[in-house]
Amino acid sequence: MTIFRWPSGWDPFLGLRQVQRELERLFGDSVGAASRQVGGGSYPPVNVLNGPEELIVQCELAGCHLEDIDLSITGETLVVKGVKKPPEDDSELHYQRRERGVGEFSRTIVLPDRVDADRADARLEAGVLTVRLPKSEAAKPKRIQVK
Repeated sequence: MTIFRWPSGWDPFLGLRQVQRELERLFGDSVGAASRQVGGGSYPPVNVLNGPEELIVQCELAGCHLEDIDLSITGETLVVKGVKKPPEDDSELHYQRRERGVGEFSRTIVLPDRVDADRADARLEAGVLTVRLPKSEAAKPKRIQVK
């Protein structure tokens, strides 16, 4: 069986990528916007911190308002849903560059342990949603005395 290799440094898709970049530059966010989430990729970006007593989930939600965020916990799964609304624009202004996404989003985070959802606490400060989830008693480590 013969293996064909492209000559070193030659990219057969270079032209297509250049056309895509030019279309995105020309039309901004509208090209392919239906297939992307807010901001492209996984949104919102999430940190999950695991401590001995609680889990802390931090989500970047700059531009979201409290009434536009919905949190739910089922078993070991936290779901963050919401919407980033576009800012009110002056009719005389148009975008020169638009990188901040708008629209609905949903992010499902599988938690490493079971939590006590009744004692959960969520706060939105400076564009960061912080959800504190106390671990359930069954998830906390227990010392076993060796006899």
